[in-house]
Amino acid sequence: MNRIRFLRVKNELKQQELAQIIHVSQSSLSGYENEKYEPDKKTLLKLSEFFGVSTDYLLGAEEKSRLRKAPLQRIPVYKCLNGNKKQASKYILYDMEINKFKDDGSEYFGLQMFGDSMAPRIFPGDLVIVRRQSRAENGDVAVMQINGGNATVKKVVKFGGGITLIPYNPMYSPVSYTDDEIARLPVVVLGKAVEIRGKF
Repeated sequence: MNRIRFLRVKNELKQQELAQIIHVSQSSLSGYENEKYEPDKKTLLKLSEFFGVSTDYLLGAEEKSRLRKAPLQRIPVYKCLNGNKKQASKYILYDMEINKFKDDGSEYFGLQMFGDSMAPRIFPGDLVIVRRQSRAENGDVAVMQINGGNATVKKVVKFGGGITLIPYNPMYSPVSYTDDEIARLPVVVLGKAVEIRGKF
């Protein structure tokens, strides 16, 4: 069996899901799996990083994969998030496995970025891995929900009596909330960004 297809099936991923993760079309991924053509170097590196195997293994040059020994956990990846866990499942794009950060029982999820307010650090299409938590420290990049709307990713800066949410993109302006506004709107922390998986 083609090794890309083998790893995809082993990880219970559909072609469309893996294609989204490595930023190629489903038809391109199908071509790799049917060995009509080989992925380019950047795509090979993306596949290698995601599955934890060498590029040589993907090309058939090794007999055994060099799988990461770190324990894995499966997390949902959302296209958007509004903090309502009962409705969250309908926004799931796919599930994926990641290396466990800690064995502390923390819950993680992924959020696919669509806006450009955090460019050039985080671009549309990048995947943000988030530890679910209800507090953010000064300087954290956090997933925030404002007034019940969809989640937004911003840097949190605290000041006496409130917080400021700062985008990295200079085309967007920071927005500040007083402690009263945080409680009244409300302004809610859904989690802290712990890893960014970007496009090549």
